[in-house]
Amino acid sequence: MAGELSGEIHATHLVKTLKEAVSTIEFTGFGSKKLEEAGVNVIYDYRDISLTGVSEIIPKSKHIVKAYKLLKKHIMITKPTLLILVDFPGFNLKIAKFASLRGIPVIYFIPPQIWAWRQNRIEQIKEYVNLVLCILPFEKELYDKHAVDAVYIGHPFVNTVKPIYTKEAFFEKINVQNNTPVITVMPGSRDNEIKKHMPILLHLIEKIEKRLGKLLVLLPLAENVDRKMIQQFVSQRDNIIILEGFNYDALTHCDIAIIASGSATLEATILGTPTIVIYKISLLSYLIARAFVKVKYISLPNLIAGREVFPEFIQHINLESIADRAIDMLKDGREKIKRDIEEIKGKLGTFDSYKLAKDAIIQFLRR
Repeated sequence: MAGELSGEIHATHLVKTLKEAVSTIEFTGFGSKKLEEAGVNVIYDYRDISLTGVSEIIPKSKHIVKAYKLLKKHIMITKPTLLILVDFPGFNLKIAKFASLRGIPVIYFIPPQIWAWRQNRIEQIKEYVNLVLCILPFEKELYDKHAVDAVYIGHPFVNTVKPIYTKEAFFEKINVQNNTPVITVMPGSRDNEIKKHMPILLHLIEKIEKRLGKLLVLLPLAENVDRKMIQQFVSQRDNIIILEGFNYDALTHCDIAIIASGSATLEATILGTPTIVIYKISLLSYLIARAFVKVKYISLPNLIAGREVFPEFIQHINLESIADRAIDMLKDGREKIKRDIEEIKGKLGTFDSYKLAKDAIIQFLRR
């Protein structure tokens, strides 16, 4: 059960690893192209229900209800041996309850961020989830404290996030001259994130250019993003290069990145990229989140470090302040964060996370 692109990527690696170990396992689930290509019978495309925030749910409520009904029916008919949930807690925890009450065991791979907000969800996990596969170093301790069966497998990004090309080969590949400061911008992978963040990023680029002169801006697309949607924002900008399939190279070979908070911030950390984190949601969603969020930072690198390694600008987007930080980071950003990056990577470990997840799942099935 995956509900957005980053979860689907992890689910795809896990499916492939499980298939290598036990070729007779059959997979069905929610996903998109990646899981389909990995041999999963995709019964519903999550792109209809992928979102962030609370008020953002309303426009997609019809699709969410349809997806939930379809999945319940599918579970009743097929009676799967095991349900594996991947992130996407608002939806997945409802399915966990439904499956568990019908005697179907549940494993949560990449569990909800209960250490950040809605810690009461741990009671649902305790009741309806048989095993949690943790990817962050401080998660297992929290689950142990609440007597939830959990295994720490390390973060998969440590072994999978790598550029394809050298710097010279990359710019040659995308047919661009690298003779100006290079900024990579990533507005997020969901429609509502793109609509909120693209205007902010464009205004920000203008402000930096007024002070520094010409920039080269790389905009790598998440695989599930419609290129036409992005092009309507950047059609008049000849210095913004839309890229498909070069996310890690765009992050590795830029001078700095400006990223909407999400898994891409951790990718930037692993690749050693100085990064500014932004995020904006509807006012209602923000006010609700503020009431529940219990952590000082929202980006994973800062949470793991326990301090601000990457500057965060959340909801209150002051373009002048962000431009100041960006220009400062362009001077010597990589040198300043080298030690912090190595510390974060050290905490993440160097585990083969998908293999450890596969081992835990097979051991669970045998029991």
